[in-house]
Amino acid sequence: MCFDFSRFYHPGRSLSKGYTLIEVLVAMAIFGSMLTLGGIALNQGLKQYQGLAEKGINFWDQAKEIGIGKSFHSMIDYYVYTRSEGWIPYFRGNENEISYVSLSPLAGTLPVIVWIRKEEGASGQQSLVYYELPVYTKTYEDIERDLIFAAFKEGKSAKILEGVENIEFRFYGYDLLKRGSSWSRDYEGRKTKILPSAVVVSYTQEGKSEKLVFGTHVNSTGKMMYNEVYRR
Repeated sequence: MCFDFSRFYHPGRSLSKGYTLIEVLVAMAIFGSMLTLGGIALNQGLKQYQGLAEKGINFWDQAKEIGIGKSFHSMIDYYVYTRSEGWIPYFRGNENEISYVSLSPLAGTLPVIVWIRKEEGASGQQSLVYYELPVYTKTYEDIERDLIFAAFKEGKSAKILEGVENIEFRFYGYDLLKRGSSWSRDYEGRKTKILPSAVVVSYTQEGKSEKLVFGTHVNSTGKMMYNEVYRR
Protein backbone atom coordinates (compact mmCIF):
# COMPACT_ATOMS: atom_id res chain seq x y z
CA MET A 1 0.00 0.00 0.00
CA CYS A 2 1.35 3.43 -0.87
CA PHE A 3 0.17 6.96 -0.12
CA ASP A 4 0.32 9.93 -2.38
CA PHE A 5 1.89 12.67 -0.22
CA SER A 6 1.79 15.13 -3.03
CA ARG A 7 -1.77 16.10 -2.24
CA PHE A 8 -0.69 17.25 1.25
CA TYR A 9 2.31 19.27 0.05
CA HIS A 10 2.08 22.41 -2.05
CA PRO A 11 5.43 23.98 -2.94
CA GLY A 12 3.96 27.46 -3.45
CA ARG A 13 2.34 27.69 0.07
CA SER A 14 4.36 28.61 3.19
CA LEU A 15 4.01 26.23 6.15
CA SER A 16 4.39 29.10 8.70
CA LYS A 17 2.77 32.48 8.33
CA GLY A 18 4.04 35.62 10.29
CA TYR A 19 2.03 38.67 11.47
CA THR A 20 1.71 41.54 9.13
CA LEU A 21 2.58 45.10 10.17
CA ILE A 22 -1.11 46.06 10.19
CA GLU A 23 -1.98 43.18 12.53
CA VAL A 24 0.81 44.19 14.93
CA LEU A 25 -0.34 47.83 14.92
CA VAL A 26 -3.95 46.80 15.56
CA ALA A 27 -2.89 44.54 18.44
CA MET A 28 -0.79 47.32 19.98
CA ALA A 29 -3.69 49.76 19.66
CA ILE A 30 -6.07 47.33 21.39
CA PHE A 31 -3.53 46.65 24.15
CA GLY A 32 -2.94 50.37 24.66
CA SER A 33 -6.68 51.02 24.87
CA MET A 34 -7.05 48.27 27.48
CA LEU A 35 -4.24 49.80 29.56
CA THR A 36 -5.82 53.24 29.32
CA LEU A 37 -9.26 51.96 30.33
CA GLY A 38 -7.72 49.94 33.17
CA GLY A 39 -5.88 53.02 34.46
CA ILE A 40 -9.06 55.10 34.37
CA ALA A 41 -10.99 52.41 36.23
CA LEU A 42 -8.21 52.12 38.82
CA ASN A 43 -8.14 55.90 39.39
CA GLN A 44 -11.92 55.98 39.78
CA GLY A 45 -11.76 53.10 42.24
CA LEU A 46 -9.06 54.83 44.29
CA LYS A 47 -11.06 58.08 44.34
CA GLN A 48 -14.18 56.24 45.49
CA TYR A 49 -12.18 54.46 48.21
CA GLN A 50 -10.65 57.73 49.41
CA GLY A 51 -14.10 59.31 49.46
CA LEU A 52 -15.54 56.43 51.50
CA ALA A 53 -12.54 56.54 53.84
CA GLU A 54 -12.98 60.28 54.40
CA LYS A 55 -16.71 59.79 55.01
CA GLY A 56 -15.90 57.03 57.46
CA ILE A 57 -13.43 59.23 59.34
CA ASN A 58 -15.89 62.14 59.39
CA PHE A 59 -18.64 59.78 60.55
CA TRP A 60 -16.44 58.50 63.40
CA ASP A 61 -15.60 62.07 64.43
CA GLN A 62 -19.30 62.96 64.43
CA ALA A 63 -20.17 59.73 66.23
CA LYS A 64 -17.64 60.54 68.97
CA GLU A 65 -19.09 64.02 69.43
CA ILE A 66 -22.62 62.60 69.55
CA GLY A 67 -21.50 59.90 71.99
CA ILE A 68 -19.76 62.39 74.30
CA GLY A 69 -22.79 64.70 74.16
CA LYS A 70 -25.05 61.78 75.01
CA SER A 71 -22.76 60.88 77.89
CA PHE A 72 -23.15 64.39 79.34
CA HIS A 73 -26.91 64.41 78.78
CA SER A 74 -27.15 61.07 80.59
CA MET A 75 -25.14 62.27 83.57
CA ILE A 76 -26.77 61.28 86.85
CA ASP A 77 -26.43 62.70 90.33
CA TYR A 78 -24.70 59.63 91.70
CA TYR A 79 -24.62 60.26 95.45
CA VAL A 80 -21.58 59.11 97.39
CA TYR A 81 -20.80 59.49 101.07
CA THR A 82 -17.89 61.55 102.37
CA ARG A 83 -16.91 61.94 106.00
CA SER A 84 -16.64 65.71 105.81
CA GLU A 85 -19.71 66.64 103.72
CA GLY A 86 -21.93 63.57 104.10
CA TRP A 87 -23.87 62.57 100.97
CA ILE A 88 -22.93 64.51 97.83
CA PRO A 89 -23.59 64.19 94.07
CA TYR A 90 -20.37 63.04 92.46
CA PHE A 91 -18.88 65.55 90.03
CA ARG A 92 -15.36 66.89 89.74
CA GLY A 93 -14.17 69.57 87.34
CA ASN A 94 -10.92 71.50 87.30
CA GLU A 95 -8.36 72.87 84.85
CA ASN A 96 -7.15 69.36 83.88
CA GLU A 97 -10.16 67.05 83.89
CA ILE A 98 -13.87 66.42 84.29
CA SER A 99 -15.27 63.40 86.10
CA TYR A 100 -18.89 62.29 86.55
CA VAL A 101 -21.19 59.26 86.40
CA SER A 102 -23.25 58.56 83.27
CA LEU A 103 -25.94 56.09 82.25
CA SER A 104 -24.75 56.21 78.62
CA PRO A 105 -21.39 54.46 78.17
CA LEU A 106 -19.53 54.43 74.85
CA ALA A 107 -19.17 50.67 75.23
CA GLY A 108 -21.45 48.23 77.03
CA THR A 109 -24.64 48.92 78.95
CA LEU A 110 -23.53 49.43 82.55
CA PRO A 111 -23.44 52.92 84.11
CA VAL A 112 -19.91 54.26 84.07
CA ILE A 113 -17.62 56.71 85.78
CA VAL A 114 -16.26 59.08 83.15
CA TRP A 115 -12.98 60.96 83.12
CA ILE A 116 -12.38 63.51 80.37
CA ARG A 117 -8.77 64.58 80.66
CA LYS A 118 -6.48 67.13 79.06
CA GLU A 119 -3.24 65.40 78.11
CA GLU A 120 -0.02 66.99 76.91
CA GLY A 121 1.69 65.65 73.79
CA ALA A 122 5.40 65.42 72.99
CA SER A 123 5.17 68.22 70.42
CA GLY A 124 3.58 70.65 72.87
CA GLN A 125 0.10 70.06 71.48
CA GLN A 126 -2.74 68.70 73.58
CA SER A 127 -5.36 65.97 73.38
CA LEU A 128 -8.73 65.62 75.07
CA VAL A 129 -9.22 61.98 76.01
CA TYR A 130 -12.34 60.21 77.26
CA TYR A 131 -12.04 57.29 79.72
CA GLU A 132 -14.76 55.18 81.34
CA LEU A 133 -15.03 52.38 83.90
CA PRO A 134 -18.15 50.58 85.18
CA VAL A 135 -19.29 52.34 88.33
CA TYR A 136 -20.91 49.32 90.00
CA THR A 137 -21.33 50.54 93.62
CA LYS A 138 -18.09 52.45 93.99
CA THR A 139 -17.65 54.72 96.96
CA TYR A 140 -16.07 58.16 96.85
CA GLU A 141 -12.82 56.64 98.08
CA ASP A 142 -12.94 53.99 95.33
CA ILE A 143 -13.32 56.66 92.65
CA GLU A 144 -10.49 58.71 94.11
CA ARG A 145 -8.31 55.61 94.15
CA ASP A 146 -9.08 54.93 90.48
CA LEU A 147 -7.90 58.46 89.71
CA ILE A 148 -4.74 58.43 91.84
CA PHE A 149 -3.53 55.06 90.51
CA ALA A 150 -4.73 55.78 86.92
CA ALA A 151 -6.99 52.71 86.97
CA PHE A 152 -9.31 54.53 84.58
CA LYS A 153 -6.82 53.78 81.78
CA GLU A 154 -7.73 50.11 82.06
CA GLY A 155 -11.22 50.82 80.73
CA LYS A 156 -12.52 52.02 77.38
CA SER A 157 -11.13 55.24 75.95
CA ALA A 158 -11.49 57.55 72.94
CA LYS A 159 -9.76 60.72 71.81
CA ILE A 160 -12.23 63.58 71.54
CA LEU A 161 -9.66 66.13 70.36
CA GLU A 162 -6.11 65.72 69.11
CA GLY A 163 -3.39 68.12 68.01
CA VAL A 164 -4.98 71.19 69.62
CA GLU A 165 -3.82 73.87 72.04
CA ASN A 166 -5.05 75.88 75.02
CA ILE A 167 -7.71 73.44 76.24
CA GLU A 168 -9.75 74.99 79.04
CA PHE A 169 -12.80 73.85 81.02
CA ARG A 170 -15.54 76.10 82.36
CA PHE A 171 -18.57 75.12 84.40
CA TYR A 172 -21.89 76.84 84.91
CA GLY A 173 -24.07 75.91 87.84
CA TYR A 174 -26.08 76.94 90.86
CA ASP A 175 -24.30 77.07 94.17
CA LEU A 176 -26.75 76.22 96.95
CA LEU A 177 -24.47 77.74 99.57
CA LYS A 178 -23.98 81.02 97.69
CA ARG A 179 -27.56 80.95 96.36
CA GLY A 180 -26.63 81.99 92.85
CA SER A 181 -25.51 80.73 89.42
CA SER A 182 -22.14 81.58 87.92
CA TRP A 183 -19.30 80.39 85.69
CA SER A 184 -16.21 78.90 87.29
CA ARG A 185 -13.05 77.01 86.37
CA ASP A 186 -13.42 74.58 89.27
CA TYR A 187 -16.62 72.76 90.16
CA GLU A 188 -17.05 70.03 92.75
CA GLY A 189 -20.29 68.41 93.78
CA ARG A 190 -19.03 68.08 97.33
CA LYS A 191 -18.94 71.90 97.59
CA THR A 192 -21.90 72.99 95.45
CA LYS A 193 -24.19 70.07 96.47
CA ILE A 194 -25.60 70.01 92.92
CA LEU A 195 -24.46 69.14 89.39
CA PRO A 196 -23.46 71.87 86.92
CA SER A 197 -25.98 72.93 84.28
CA ALA A 198 -23.44 73.28 81.48
CA VAL A 199 -19.82 72.49 80.66
CA VAL A 200 -17.79 74.33 78.02
CA VAL A 201 -14.52 73.02 76.59
CA SER A 202 -12.63 75.74 74.69
CA TYR A 203 -9.49 75.13 72.62
CA THR A 204 -7.44 76.45 69.70
CA GLN A 205 -7.04 74.48 66.49
CA GLU A 206 -4.94 75.76 63.60
CA GLY A 207 -5.07 79.25 65.05
CA LYS A 208 -8.87 79.30 65.37
CA SER A 209 -10.76 79.38 68.66
CA GLU A 210 -13.26 76.56 68.98
CA LYS A 211 -15.51 75.23 71.74
CA LEU A 212 -17.63 72.26 72.72
CA VAL A 213 -20.74 72.94 74.80
CA PHE A 214 -22.46 70.21 76.81
CA GLY A 215 -25.58 70.42 78.92
CA THR A 216 -26.74 68.30 81.87
CA HIS A 217 -30.37 67.61 82.65
CA VAL A 218 -30.57 65.79 85.98
CA ASN A 219 -30.49 67.32 89.42
CA SER A 220 -32.62 65.34 91.83
CA THR A 221 -33.99 67.49 94.62
CA GLY A 222 -35.20 64.36 96.37
CA LYS A 223 -31.65 63.09 96.82
CA MET A 224 -30.69 66.29 98.59
CA MET A 225 -32.49 64.83 101.62
CA TYR A 226 -30.05 61.90 101.84
CA ASN A 227 -28.18 63.51 104.73
CA GLU A 228 -31.44 63.64 106.71
CA VAL A 229 -32.75 60.23 105.68
CA TYR A 230 -29.51 58.20 105.66
CA ARG A 231 -27.58 59.50 108.60
CA ARG A 232 -24.28 57.78 109.44
